[in-house]
Amino acid sequence: MEDTLTGRLTDLITKPSRLMDRVGEAPRWIPAILLIMVIMAAATWFITPISEPESLELMRDSPIMRMMTEEQWQAQYEKALNPSTTKLLFSSLRGGFLAGVVALMGGVILGFFARLSGGQGTTRQAIGIMAWSSVISVGLGTLAKLPLMLITESTFQSTISLAALLPELAPSSTLYLVLAYFTDFFTWWSLVVLIIGFERVFQLNRVPAALTVLLPWALVMAAAVGLNMLLM
Repeated sequence: MEDTLTGRLTDLITKPSRLMDRVGEAPRWIPAILLIMVIMAAATWFITPISEPESLELMRDSPIMRMMTEEQWQAQYEKALNPSTTKLLFSSLRGGFLAGVVALMGGVILGFFARLSGGQGTTRQAIGIMAWSSVISVGLGTLAKLPLMLITESTFQSTISLAALLPELAPSSTLYLVLAYFTDFFTWWSLVVLIIGFERVFQLNRVPAALTVLLPWALVMAAAVGLNMLLM
């Protein structure tokens, strides 16, 4: 198969090792980043009227929200339910931009850790590995969850993780957050591809490659869970 965008996307799903060999030869991370940004921007447009009111509801009893009067909270809630076109456009552009930045910076950071582990590779290659693997976690993951969000009118409960097996759990509970963040199917699929990438491109053994990927990811997820617990 030729080294085209379609070919790389096909390899991402069917032959990730061949994709990562190609990334090692030519990272070509810009198309992957742009694809992630477009998907996230489009999804954000549709879910903003759902996600923002839901966040306000879950945060209603948090210390931050208790600083607001009932009238102030209600006004903010009504505004979140009916966002203007300008608001939707701004949220979409911000969502797409942040998705691209996270993939880009994630590649730089993981490349740094890979070299500390003895890997032989460049920052451009690390960004390529991160960008293409993020097409799974951010791209395919978002596309898979979007219909669930629109049907259930919930972003927190539209999860493809072990948390989905426990619908009685409150989205703000510690157990739900841990399961949602740490057992997401698309995230783990992406992590496996990342490990393959650092094995083949940076010539790392399986254990160092796994530690390079999993340790920073676990720290970021733990911080996200902690932040959500504080806010909710």
